[in-house]
Amino acid sequence: MWRLERIRTCPRSLRSLRALFFNSSVQRKLSTRATFHYLEDRTEYKTTKPYHINLPERALPPGLQSNEVSIPYHGISVADIRDRQHNFKLDIHGFEVVVEDANDPSSLVNCIGYEDYADEALVRSKVREGVEAFLKRHISGCEDVVAFSHQARQVRRRDQQFPALPRGTDGRIPQPVQGVHIDMTPDGARSEIHESLLARGYSDISTRRWAVISTWRPLFGPLQDWPLAMMDYRSLDVFRDLIASDNIYLHKIRENYNVLWNKSHKWYFLENHQPNEVLVFKTFDTYAGKGNARACPHAAFRNPLGPENARPRESHECLSVVLFPEGSAEPNPYEEVDPRCSTICLIGMPNNIQPLPSETPPELLGQKLAEMRGGIE
Repeated sequence: MWRLERIRTCPRSLRSLRALFFNSSVQRKLSTRATFHYLEDRTEYKTTKPYHINLPERALPPGLQSNEVSIPYHGISVADIRDRQHNFKLDIHGFEVVVEDANDPSSLVNCIGYEDYADEALVRSKVREGVEAFLKRHISGCEDVVAFSHQARQVRRRDQQFPALPRGTDGRIPQPVQGVHIDMTPDGARSEIHESLLARGYSDISTRRWAVISTWRPLFGPLQDWPLAMMDYRSLDVFRDLIASDNIYLHKIRENYNVLWNKSHKWYFLENHQPNEVLVFKTFDTYAGKGNARACPHAAFRNPLGPENARPRESHECLSVVLFPEGSAEPNPYEEVDPRCSTICLIGMPNNIQPLPSETPPELLGQKLAEMRGGIE
């Protein structure tokens, strides 16, 4: 009776009981179950590099578009970080959410209007400028920011046929990406940022710490359709889980990471994502200090918590290189390599493996990579 009486007269205890009995639905919504597509762990990937050619299948010889084989893994837990997003940090988890004042004219959400995202030139100029200013405000210790991937194609407007056609109608419309991936490998990042850095007067960044950072947000809110899920970097085994792959376009080859399934992976997302809630996550960070997150695998997923008639997702993503002061680089951030050598891992790259020149014909890609990797087992 004393315990019952104590509860009746203690406001804190009453609040605890109310939270337990009346907020159970909220507790259930803290996580959901979803399907993620991981690359199949095939023996052939030890000698032949996975690739995907971003052209309509009808424009290519049969069977040439891709050798990537993904497997859907169902029932994976994804935790909603709503109301606790401040607990997730870029340098610890690999991602964080920055909430901006939607009424602030300098905020990222107010760079251009919703309709203006159809104008590639405007996206290229105004949004790039806004992203750079945003990251300078929010990345501690950075000296400069250079946005280098800001094309209008980064505006993803989900097609009604998605996910039946996962890469869009005949491969032409950028769609939410279901496959678990990291946008660039370390070497892919170094290759891709070079031209943009030269244009800004940076011919050598070898003495600097630098990081490729992505900013992602929906163009309307709340987003309930195919949100973006982020993997906690601490749950990633960089020596086991990553497979370097080639994402081939007409004008370039981007080397990225596909990810193998691991039961240890921890997934998070932001339910009812609003446009002024900017998701910031790492693609690569040269700083290899203990406990520092160096990348963030991510993927879109069908949201079981959203309504069936949810408005199709529209989002914008921009990749930028964040530069830290001169002298901030480590002596050799690439000194360790994956002992399996089936992966060019986050913290190393075997010296005898070099990226293929961009003019390599796609039909020779697999053969040449197999030759380059011959004997590396």
